[in-house]
Order: sequence, then C-alpha cells, then structure tokens
Amino acid sequence: MALLENSARRYLVVGLANTALDLLLFTLMAVVVGVPAVLANVISTVVVMTVSFFVNRAWVFRAESAGIKAYVGFVSVTLFSGLVLQSLVILGVIAAAHGLVPDLPDEVVKPGAKVVAMAVGMVSNFLGYRWVFGSADGSGDPRSSTASSSSTIANP
Repeated sequence: MALLENSARRYLVVGLANTALDLLLFTLMAVVVGVPAVLANVISTVVVMTVSFFVNRAWVFRAESAGIKAYVGFVSVTLFSGLVLQSLVILGVIAAAHGLVPDLPDEVVKPGAKVVAMAVGMVSNFLGYRWVFGSADGSGDPRSSTASSSSTIANP
C-alpha cells in the first residue's frame, strides 16, 4: 500500500494504536482504579513500550538491528519521553487546569493531560527512534530520509 511506504506514515499508524492502548491503560488505572497519575503513566508507558519496540523495529523503520544495543537505545528514548517528559507535561497540565478551571473534574483533567503529554512524546520518540534504528531506506543515516519524509508529509 503506497500510503504506508513512508516511515513517518507507518509511525503514525503504530503511534495511534499505541496511543489508544496507552490512554486506555492510563485512564483505567488513574480514574477507575485510583492509581496516582504519575504511577499510572509509568505502568502504561512500560507496557506500551514493550509492544512498540518490536513493531517499530520490524515494520516502521524496517531495521535489521535486533540486538541489545538497539533495544537499550529504544528503551532509553522511550523511558525519557514516557517517564520524564510526559510526567512533567502531565503535572504541568493538571496544575494549569486546576488553576484555570478549578471545577473541571479529574475524570476530564487527567486523561486530557495524558493526551497532551502523549502528543509531545510522539514527536520526541519519532526523532529518537530514527536515531536508534537509522533511516527506513537502510542507509543507517536518519538524515537520508528526512527530506523525503518532510516533503511527503507536507505534500501527501
């Protein structure tokens, strides 16, 4: 399918599936079960990260690297984004929401904060994964497909 020939587009498809799973797990834990938001984020991130490594390596970036170095790089990028960057965004959005709209229920605020954090994380992850896996054209240089990815996205 021509639509999925570009690594950025494949990443978007996998990212949407990962996002749905991440948001579902986070919301179940933070809202239904009552797990603190940051701990729920840590758990949902680790579960989704495990699935994501294999799909991104094999399908999105079509990488040959399957060794420990690729996995450690992937985990490092994902943990930084999912645990540090996203947690900071979640805390910031929750604080801002409570300050700006104090009557907004946590059932809306917490998942909304997670959605904002995931959007920031998706961009951070894509850039990091291109570094980990190299380009989808097999050259190993993530810069080699940057121009085609950008122009393809801008001109679908």
